Amino acid sequence: MRLKKVMCVTLAAAMLMGSLAGCAKKDNKVDNPSVTQPATDENNKGSDDNKENTDAPVANAEPVELKIHFHSNNKYTLLDENGKLLPVFALAGEKTNSIVESTANPVAQNSIEEFQLQAAEKFPADIYGGTSLRSSITSYAYQGAFLPLNDLIDQYAPNLKKFLDENPDVKAAHTAADGNIYMLNYCPDGDVARVYFIRTDWLDKLGLSMPTTFEELENVLYAFKNNDPNGNGLKDEVPVFNDKWEELIRLANLWGARVYGFDTFTERVVLDSNDKFYQAWTAPEFKEALIGLNKWYKDGIIDQEAFTRKQNTARQTLWAKENTGGMTHEFFASTSAFNYNTEVLAAVPDFKLEAFLPVNKNGAGFEEHQRAIAKQDGWAISASTKNAEAAIRYMDWFYSEEGRRAINFGIEGESYTMVNGVPTFTEDVLKQGNVNTYLQSAYGAQLPIGYKQNYDYEDQWVTKEGRDANELYSANKASVYTVPTTPVLSFTEEETAMYDQCLTAINEYQNEMVTAFITGKTDIESNWDAYIAKCKELGVDTLVELYETAYARYKAIK
Repeated sequence: MRLKKVMCVTLAAAMLMGSLAGCAKKDNKVDNPSVTQPATDENNKGSDDNKENTDAPVANAEPVELKIHFHSNNKYTLLDENGKLLPVFALAGEKTNSIVESTANPVAQNSIEEFQLQAAEKFPADIYGGTSLRSSITSYAYQGAFLPLNDLIDQYAPNLKKFLDENPDVKAAHTAADGNIYMLNYCPDGDVARVYFIRTDWLDKLGLSMPTTFEELENVLYAFKNNDPNGNGLKDEVPVFNDKWEELIRLANLWGARVYGFDTFTERVVLDSNDKFYQAWTAPEFKEALIGLNKWYKDGIIDQEAFTRKQNTARQTLWAKENTGGMTHEFFASTSAFNYNTEVLAAVPDFKLEAFLPVNKNGAGFEEHQRAIAKQDGWAISASTKNAEAAIRYMDWFYSEEGRRAINFGIEGESYTMVNGVPTFTEDVLKQGNVNTYLQSAYGAQLPIGYKQNYDYEDQWVTKEGRDANELYSANKASVYTVPTTPVLSFTEEETAMYDQCLTAINEYQNEMVTAFITGKTDIESNWDAYIAKCKELGVDTLVELYETAYARYKAIK
């Protein structure tokens, strides 16, 4: 029913887009706790941030009302749990002389649906943002619902303009097929994201070394399964698992097969070493990897509940509750934190996870997953706004030195202090169970608006083992990050319609078949040709051609 509802909302929105008009409602809800008032001169006395700053955005001459509809990760808006504007966004309002009101539903649990519902109202707020919105915002922008930002950036956003001019790859990723920038994207910092972790306490118990080849890794995993490293007398170990089944498919990398081209599970069109695209899940080496994964699944090496287990629960279940998990490929910061998980250590005092470099049965090991230069998350300015200049000034503040510090670290004197010129989290922040979640919910820092992340924020709270993992992969960057990442590409309106049609149908079919191949419900050898034929019938070749065309535009922009 929920799927039908979303589809109906989207269809209704599309029918209404032709009548989108540029008129935004005005109301003065100054008593609304979701509204922040601009700071007065008295409020600003004594703050170093108010000294002359050459990169500071020009504040509005008079207070300007801005309504912002932001909903991300199916739970976050710009309001805290008490319905007040989050401190970072309140500060941005003060610095730019803006009266900010959050209009997104704080109890809604589907960010995409929240955005689509606004289409039926002709996007009345000034700014719209959230997770995974780039494609939707671009499509609506082609129909006139969102403003091109190019001229606004040139005239009113000096910090953003400088950032884009100094980072041509990022600028190209922001640019739509028609040459316009419609959305400001969240830009991660750093290279390392997911890495391979293994239970070194189990290695020690079994007298095994850290694996450095595919053969060594396979021997270790079978020893985990057969030699009772958790010591309970049962053959209940789960040598390989992941928090998401889509990430488990990336184990195909261990056989030399590509799986994803970008930092999302839906993007399976990848670049080869000759700068040409192909659909990874139809490649011969992917078939070979599936045969290997099927054997691992049949032998109990792979989590038998991989395709049915609730997402984001495997690590907690298999480490903290059951002490059965052996190896995973996950984010280094959150995964390494299990070394200090009180529930884990209470049950397994010598629990130890450490990172190891990727291996490959058919050549040099490589790490496919790394942080993207720009994500599909961010925000844009509605064509309904009456305050485009004020909106871009507000957004530009987050690219100033002061604004970037706030969106990364929160509020000075509360969540961080300056130590030798470096923003340093307070002990109260560092003692939180999940620093990132705490910053987002309590301050608004790290919410995926348009901004450039500062990796230093993460480095302060990551564990020693997490830092070791980051350093291991960074030190071996030249030999580990050897496969090309698909850049953020933009499609024309016509191309987008074809892209959406092909991608959805292909991915749904491939999800079903690859799951059946790995679990053994469908024989790989006897059904592979039919699988390839069906992928072609659903438009896999057309999809690759769309990528090639969009990639040519991307390279021309660079």
